Amino acid sequence: MIKNLWLRYKELFFYAVFGVGATVINIVSYRVLANTFGKKYFLIANIIAWILAFIFAFITNKLFVFESKSWEAQIAMKEFVGFLSARLATGILDTVLMWVFVSIISLDDTLSKIIINILVIIINYIASKFFIFKKE
Repeated sequence: MIKNLWLRYKELFFYAVFGVGATVINIVSYRVLANTFGKKYFLIANIIAWILAFIFAFITNKLFVFESKSWEAQIAMKEFVGFLSARLATGILDTVLMWVFVSIISLDDTLSKIIINILVIIINYIASKFFIFKKE
């Protein structure tokens, strides 16, 4: 019974674990960079934090979450381009929403980052499962 549950929910479990890891990398690196650069440069801090989280997310999603072990050039490149495209779309969404929440609505930047990341995680899972790392 436990083995069946594990097999059924392993992908979600690993996505959650590594998603939390990517989110922590994103938020912590954002805070460090925003404190280093100053609040005036929060969008630059946000973009750099996104890049760091992206690298971590691609490797962990490919290998552990969706178990795509092939590094054959054609397969890996297709996955990378698909992953990058989806993550760029959600990265742009992240940046636009950060600008709206912080500059227009005057919401706290860290709270904004957390709220936006919840939406981004959901969108990224759907894109990865059904389009990027889908099993043929």
